[in-house]
Amino acid sequence: MKHTLPEWALHPDFVAYYADHRDSPDDLYPSEERFLPWLARSARSVLDVGCAAGGFRAIWAHYASEARYEGVDLSPDLVTLARRLHPDSQFHHGDVLDGIDLPDRRADVVQALGWLHWVPEQERALVELWRLAGRFLFFDIRIVADRAAAGVGRQRIALLGEWDGKTETPYVTLAWTELARMLAALGPSEIYGYGYWAHPSETARDVPHDVCMATFVLARGGAATPTICLDLPLAWPLEASPGAKILPPERLAERVPSGRIER
Repeated sequence: MKHTLPEWALHPDFVAYYADHRDSPDDLYPSEERFLPWLARSARSVLDVGCAAGGFRAIWAHYASEARYEGVDLSPDLVTLARRLHPDSQFHHGDVLDGIDLPDRRADVVQALGWLHWVPEQERALVELWRLAGRFLFFDIRIVADRAAAGVGRQRIALLGEWDGKTETPYVTLAWTELARMLAALGPSEIYGYGYWAHPSETARDVPHDVCMATFVLARGGAATPTICLDLPLAWPLEASPGAKILPPERLAERVPSGRIER
């Protein structure tokens, strides 16, 4: 059954905002910058799911000039804009909840940044994103420690000024134990994470006061149980993946060297 395009996805603010935002390494959040330069060292291809106007093409080109960048977005207007701004890259209209019409393991790195907290069906989305990932899945998400605090609030769309009084997205916070279960079920060989407590945007309502803004990288490999290394204010729940090799947070710098790679 085809998923109905949400009304908020057609809001004109998205096109106007992403025409000239989120298109420079200086626009990366700390949690994104923790992993993207490292991923770029070996990435030959990137599939950006939720690509908006394709601004991350310039960011990936800064770190990995030879990597093939490809984008997918559920907004037809954003896909049209991305094709106009970046005629040398491919852009597809698609919705992760419907299944994206691309083959398994389409790209070395599948990126999904800045939108999973708008999708209540997060497990379904993660399964489809993992299907498309050849080597790494790179995504961000909003998590809380207490299952009772998790849920779906709302976020006003006001990217360029005043809210129109009606257009809102969901704002999803997921219990950490539930997310850990989802990640382990995908079967990665490695799970890396970085995150910090922060207050949600003032445009959000009916959400917890403190949310862990977390970014993860899942890696494919042959291991039967994963190696897990997290620099998060939350410990990995051991019941989510019995037998997993849990490394202390200070080992993340060894496994995933941080810092920008200037070109």
